[in-house]
Amino acid sequence: MIKEAIMKKLCIILTAILIFSLTNIYGQSGNCEVSVDHRFNEIFSRDCCGMTGADGTYSIMLPDNRSVWIFGDTFLGTVNPDSTREKRNPIFIRNSMAIQDGDSLETLYQVKDGWESSLVIPPDATKGVKFSEDSLWYWPGDGFIEDGKLKVFMSAFYQAHEGGWGFRWVRTDLAVFSLPEVELEEIIHVPFAEGRKIHFGHAVCDKAEKYTYIYGLGADKKPYVARAPKGNIMEPWGFYTGKGWSKDVETAIPMMDINGSEQFSVFKLKDKFVYLSQIGGFDDNTIITYTSNKPYAGWENRQNLYQPPVPGNDKNLFAYNALAHPQFINKNNELLISYNVNSFKLEDLFEDATIYRPRFIRVPVKMILGECK
Repeated sequence: MIKEAIMKKLCIILTAILIFSLTNIYGQSGNCEVSVDHRFNEIFSRDCCGMTGADGTYSIMLPDNRSVWIFGDTFLGTVNPDSTREKRNPIFIRNSMAIQDGDSLETLYQVKDGWESSLVIPPDATKGVKFSEDSLWYWPGDGFIEDGKLKVFMSAFYQAHEGGWGFRWVRTDLAVFSLPEVELEEIIHVPFAEGRKIHFGHAVCDKAEKYTYIYGLGADKKPYVARAPKGNIMEPWGFYTGKGWSKDVETAIPMMDINGSEQFSVFKLKDKFVYLSQIGGFDDNTIITYTSNKPYAGWENRQNLYQPPVPGNDKNLFAYNALAHPQFINKNNELLISYNVNSFKLEDLFEDATIYRPRFIRVPVKMILGECK
């Protein structure tokens, strides 16, 4: 009996040591671990019939409980059984959407003059003999529902220099879609932030009572915030100045002192607002969050959630632009987060189509709120 009691006590001690060690290694207890969401990874692992690869990966819940996914550069066509991608002309389109209903996705894009084309094209884009989107194109930002319509910020870019990184931002517009069919109705220019190199529209938070908050990244790589009266996004914006709000964008200051990724999320979680981003640059892609009682200031409680891996630790590959999808919080109270993987070599995306697809993880809400001890 004494021997059994000693062995039982020894097992308890060893178990406690193991739990303590794992907690030190991962920074959280066992019920606060980040996990891969295999269901969503499978939904977006497509080999035909619309989008087979894309980045951006914003999502908005529609009034009828479907979700619309909003993508930047999008590959269409066929992925072969060996995971190589069929080359098409054009190679890819600049933006698309997909409607998710259950586990099914319906890709939305245009066909113009026989050419596969982006869902939204700048009205002043050059039209040649052969349709091309290289002169001027839209990469989408975040969106929201207002007056029964889907509204999505669209950033216009042009190719200023040769090479994959030679693009430059021109302006921000707003694309308005009818519901429930998700058809483009109009494109409205957003004039409020002109004259300042702050790229607004990367994130939208419409869960505050009186205002819709619009976020952007400045030339200094820091996040800024503006606001419009709830229900009227095209009323003149107020810009956060650190002391209050001003109609003059020149007085805007960053809402926090951090270098984040260009695309990010701001959303409400219980009674807190959450800022989710990745650390800027290619050297450290850690997904981080801050929380606050306000959607524009007082950010604290930084949590380092996850460092996305790249396939095979290939130095040409990088993970970027993590975004939150709070409408998909599951029964275990875990937030769905997506991130993208890309390559500095375009040819890699044809040799292995699995690289350029959204990837999904689950993060416990209590981890974001700093409740994992």
